[in-house]
Amino acid sequence: MPKSNLFILAYVVAIACPIAADAEELPKRRAAPAEYVRVCDQYGAAFFYIPGTNTCLRLGGAAVGEWRSWSTSYRMSRSIIATDNPVAFGTGAGGNPLGLPGHVPNLGYSNARSGDNTGFVGIGRAELDARAPTDYGTMRAFVRLESYFGSDSSAATGSLSGGQYFGGANFANGTTFRTTARETTILNKAFLQFGGLTVGRVQSFFDFYTDNINWEALRGSNATVGALAYTYSFRDGVSLSFSLEDNVSRRGFIGSTIGSYNLIAAVYGLTGAAADFAAAAWGTRFSGVPDGVKIPDIVGAFRIDQPWGGAQISAAAHQLRSSLYTRNATVATPVTGVPLGTAIPAVSQEDYGYAAQLGLQFNLDKFAPEFFPEGDKLWIQGTYARGAVGYLMGNNLSFNGGPVNGNAFYGYGNGGVKASNGWEFTSFDCIWTAGAHCDKSTGWAALAAFKHYWTPTLSSGLYGSVLELYYSPSAIADFGGGVGAVNTTEYRIGSNLVWTPLKNFDLGGELMYLRDNHHSRPVGLAPDIALWSVGLPSWKGANATVEGRLRLQRSF
Repeated sequence: MPKSNLFILAYVVAIACPIAADAEELPKRRAAPAEYVRVCDQYGAAFFYIPGTNTCLRLGGAAVGEWRSWSTSYRMSRSIIATDNPVAFGTGAGGNPLGLPGHVPNLGYSNARSGDNTGFVGIGRAELDARAPTDYGTMRAFVRLESYFGSDSSAATGSLSGGQYFGGANFANGTTFRTTARETTILNKAFLQFGGLTVGRVQSFFDFYTDNINWEALRGSNATVGALAYTYSFRDGVSLSFSLEDNVSRRGFIGSTIGSYNLIAAVYGLTGAAADFAAAAWGTRFSGVPDGVKIPDIVGAFRIDQPWGGAQISAAAHQLRSSLYTRNATVATPVTGVPLGTAIPAVSQEDYGYAAQLGLQFNLDKFAPEFFPEGDKLWIQGTYARGAVGYLMGNNLSFNGGPVNGNAFYGYGNGGVKASNGWEFTSFDCIWTAGAHCDKSTGWAALAAFKHYWTPTLSSGLYGSVLELYYSPSAIADFGGGVGAVNTTEYRIGSNLVWTPLKNFDLGGELMYLRDNHHSRPVGLAPDIALWSVGLPSWKGANATVEGRLRLQRSF
């Protein structure tokens, strides 16, 4: 080997040896042990620990597909709403060529051919449920998102919020019977629980039966609301809850029957020329609208849960703040000299509505196991409300297209009758009358639901509800205006059959019959002769429809 190569080799060895010695002195790095996901059985099935924490998480959801069909026949589209009280339509105005006082419905929705008889629905749900133990009890955070897609009469209406005349429960404003397919995504639930405290968007603490086994909604209280609540749990399944809940989520319409009636003269005691002046300036249209919320709904509930079933008594107070406004008034009032328009009400009122409910649930296999297999249940519930129709009208989410209990409704406020049949009655908390007072509505709802298992994988439900809604004689007196208010009795009865071949996978069908008996002609509706003159049928006070659906649902 040449001397030059030997020199280079010796130089490299001399440098490498100290480096190797230093490397041996460095601490050796070890790979961190893998932290596998661990099952958390502290809160039930399907929970797991979030790595590195003591928080247990459950991921869940559902996918629902439906095909629906319903009957259509007589229909009369109501467009007399709380903010527009027409007095009379002249020739060419509102399609009333006879110029008779009253509202003439839209011609496009007056016959069976103008409405759909079938539609499709898809619902997707995602849930996160996180829980962790603390010194004060369990800390829980829950979130549920739902996306809904519907076609034709099952289409979603989008937003859950409304304008000043439409509360948060009034979802169908602007939707037509033949609306195109649309989709919506909502925050169905999002709340925190810490000890006995619950805060967020939750099922109302007033509620008991919440459409547990039926798919089409029943009447009664079933509302998702914003709430701040505290629950104290006694022994043996007894609890007491106190809750402050979102007023707007329960809000019904505020109406007015006052049209050509000279309210200003009546309120201020005007006569003669002054009364004539007031009638000319403000005597044509008055609108009843809700004022801003000052106090949330106050809810209390006493509940018992036992092996035999459960029971709950609940009550609620619902603030009613409303005003009566003139339409397009620009002249100052005779007494105050202040312009009386949409900025300054003619009359204002603060009052309270209220509701009470009793619900019972029986686990029938605990009473007669020889007749009822495990899982058979019976629910009975009764609700009374005065000036608080939101506690009677059913699932408040169903009216934005039905993210929870989708249906083919087209209704304003917390209520409405089937779009496919009859007169769409409106549910009012109160209606302004000629006595310058907003008279509260009165109503009640009763329901029963029975769940039976024929085999461990085949079950059926039988259920129904009755709703009655009434207004004072002054509220349905027609002083030239109109709100579409009508005294109504509604019946719903349905049944379903569900096959569960795999756990959390259901295939089934449902039939429901709905009937509305209106006990008076809607306030403000034009006489039949005016309806005939434009090709509309006569007013029909009793209407019915049948709805059927096929559903596949996979929960996880």
